Amino acid sequence: MPCKADEASVNWVTTNEDLALSVGSWGDVVGLDTEFLRTDTFFPLPGLYQVASGTDVYLLDPLLIDEWTSLLDLLENPVITKVLHACSEDLELVRHHFGASPRGLFDTQLANAFLCPHYSVSFTRLVSERLDVELQQHETRSNWRARPLTEKQIRYAWEDVYYLPPLHAMLHEALVETGRLAWFREEMDLRGRFELGDPETYYLSVKKAWRLPGAARSRLQTLCAWRETEAMADDRPRSRVVKDEHLLTMAQLEVLSEQDVRGVLPPNVARRYASALLAAHAEGGRRHHPPPAEQPLTRFQSELVSKLRDVGRTRAETLGIAPELLSRKREVEACVRQFAQSRELSEAYLGWRNEVVGDEFRMLLEAGS
Repeated sequence: MPCKADEASVNWVTTNEDLALSVGSWGDVVGLDTEFLRTDTFFPLPGLYQVASGTDVYLLDPLLIDEWTSLLDLLENPVITKVLHACSEDLELVRHHFGASPRGLFDTQLANAFLCPHYSVSFTRLVSERLDVELQQHETRSNWRARPLTEKQIRYAWEDVYYLPPLHAMLHEALVETGRLAWFREEMDLRGRFELGDPETYYLSVKKAWRLPGAARSRLQTLCAWRETEAMADDRPRSRVVKDEHLLTMAQLEVLSEQDVRGVLPPNVARRYASALLAAHAEGGRRHHPPPAEQPLTRFQSELVSKLRDVGRTRAETLGIAPELLSRKREVEACVRQFAQSRELSEAYLGWRNEVVGDEFRMLLEAGS
């Protein structure tokens, strides 16, 4: 099992042919990490892909490679285990760059949460605690699309992936020994995927959208959908197109004029997007009213959430697992809302969590209804 830095063999992969040959040499467990930029764009821009197999590390250059079929086949092959740490941003990049949804994932941060009372453990800390190796990790904010990469960047890049396979071996064994492998796999299936946002439903996430009546809600929906589509097409952060709060202000106007747009937006933004905003606002006025955004929980419901979270934290402490796995506020709130509508627990609490806290949750929810 490779654990020492001086055992690593670092290989640059810069051509399509080299990529195909490299992928063919990898084993059935590989470490995977990505480096990207996302400062002035809507989508992340790939800067580097890193793969570890055995004692070999492969640095794949997305600025030079343009034929990724062999890598995509590996990513989507459920038989080959892809080991990542805190994988959500990596999965987003892979989805946007390749259109791929990797399978056979093993997230070391999530696995560790089933074995200790801490959830958001950094990769550096996990390597230190589990493998007794201290990493430098000083290049997280580098420009990963600049070439050539510095020696410090290169070291950071291969260290970030080299220790993933040995972490997988250690954590997998511990999950088996504690009888929690099935729990982890179920949770990995839920969290190990990236879903593209629907422009038509973005309005539901706008702050204070729940206060809007039906007609204003329709206008907000079309304004947000236009902004999301525009931001994606221009590959610009949504706030640099039009901010949420400005869309909310315009949605509350029954009639929107060009003068109104100029009064709400900075001059350069108004000049660029006025006509499109007027059209989107008018379209919203012709639509059927979409579903409302969720209202804040009542005081009684909030108290119920607190009780349920206490149950989750207590049970997590007993099991020696991270409390976030059982009592994350967003998931408990969703459970309270779902039970109020259907007398059933939410999806997140129908699986392995049902074995752990399901009965106590139902008892409290039924008493509170």
